[in-house]
Amino acid sequence: MPAALTEIVPGVRALTLQNAQIEVTVLPDKGADIYSMVHRASGVDVLFKSPWGVRAPSPWPRAASSMERWIEAYPGGWQLLLPNGGDECTERGVTWGFHGEAALLPWTVLDSTGSTVTLEATLFSAPLHVRREMALDGPALRVREVITNDSNEGVEVMWSHHPAFGAPLLEAGSVLSAGCETVEADDEGPGTLLKAGARYSWPIVTTSSGELVDLGRIPGPDEPRAVLAYLLDFNSGYFAITNPRLNLGVGLRWPLEVFDKAWLWQEVCSTCDWPWFGRAYVVAVEPAVAIPGHGLAGVRARGSSGLRIEGRASRQATVEAVVFEGRGPVSGIAEGGVVTFGDR
Repeated sequence: MPAALTEIVPGVRALTLQNAQIEVTVLPDKGADIYSMVHRASGVDVLFKSPWGVRAPSPWPRAASSMERWIEAYPGGWQLLLPNGGDECTERGVTWGFHGEAALLPWTVLDSTGSTVTLEATLFSAPLHVRREMALDGPALRVREVITNDSNEGVEVMWSHHPAFGAPLLEAGSVLSAGCETVEADDEGPGTLLKAGARYSWPIVTTSSGELVDLGRIPGPDEPRAVLAYLLDFNSGYFAITNPRLNLGVGLRWPLEVFDKAWLWQEVCSTCDWPWFGRAYVVAVEPAVAIPGHGLAGVRARGSSGLRIEGRASRQATVEAVVFEGRGPVSGIAEGGVVTFGDR
């Protein structure tokens, strides 16, 4: 039986997938976002929610920039970023907005059951068609994406996932594990903690004031922190957040042949101005094809490149998320969401 679509605010419908272990809410009308991921035994939703939540589409442009428009529409949860990530730029004669177009589009539901959904969308700013297949498998959510270039010309893109996690999973003492060796601070001044452009062995870093900090230990909301950095030199494509008090964790695994880097975003009640005004307590680890997070122009300025999709060709990748019981730290996540515990 197809999963039911329920309007949660005017113009935005939700579709719920569930099995005995997890319940996942998808927003087809808003980017095919994964809005919630609930561990059914505890009732804990592991995903972050923005202070303004799900908003009805604006009938007129209220925001002055693509960044403001994207954030106004941002309810929290987990987004697909395509064809751009971070700052807007001009590509092939058109503006590629902040964090790209894919998360702002309405998607078409092609098929659904109680535990699966297939959606598609066609971008306007790039000649790309995207198909997303989501399926629950025990405690895991499997997301398979196929991106097809519908033109004869090759296209270079930034492609990344933007899953953000919040309380009650996050609290002082929660642990962040990752399969990387290196962390590099953003070179334009990543918030309040790290020296711009500095590189460290994961997870111990030296702050701008000279203190040693373990980025794998998540501070409580009374310890303000803002971080934008990049996780590099992965030996295994995964990360996990565990809460020892709740005996609960969440993790992602992804293919390194596509996403060989990840962005690290921590906003711990630190930004006192727009958009957070001190109201965001969130950690995100975002598998990505390119850094830094300043748009495709910023990637090229660094002497790097995005992912090239040749004319009439497709690229695909499968990302798995798992909600699990355990106190961590996590040393690996295998196919099907099988979690191994041990040293980070």
